[in-house]
Amino acid sequence: MHPYSPRVIRFSGLRNFGGWTLKLYSVLFGAGPMNWAEFEPGLRLAESALPEPDDERGRPGLGFIIAHQGRTADYIVLGWWSNENELPLRVWVRRSRTEPWRPAIEGESICVWDLEVIWAERQAWIAFMMAPIGSDRTGYLAAVDPLHSESAGITRPDPKERGDCV
Repeated sequence: MHPYSPRVIRFSGLRNFGGWTLKLYSVLFGAGPMNWAEFEPGLRLAESALPEPDDERGRPGLGFIIAHQGRTADYIVLGWWSNENELPLRVWVRRSRTEPWRPAIEGESICVWDLEVIWAERQAWIAFMMAPIGSDRTGYLAAVDPLHSESAGITRPDPKERGDCV
């Protein structure tokens, strides 16, 4: 087993598709830039998997995508909010840059770095969409952990420097 090491996690803006507004995140293993062009076919697959937004069914057309440039594979993680408080997830994988994107198979799933983004999205959903005073779509879409904001030029520091448990 490889020891845990922090990865650069960034918020890269909003992506609109078919009535959906999705927060776009990247997770990057190692040094080097995120290769967004290589992820575009996977992002299109993720978008095509989204159901129709339906406010009456608690599916307001909000969610997120994680583009994870990993150590042994690349992943696309799609999460969308449904039934007021549920988060369906779908994952697409490619084991090499020469392979096409495909749905995850048994044993392929999200990882500890993706969970960091998912936890932040949970917190934002509770704070802005399940608030006692009512839902705030704008607040939810703006709720991005500043440690993950690409526009701020900030990347996640080593957890030991922040005092996090590792």
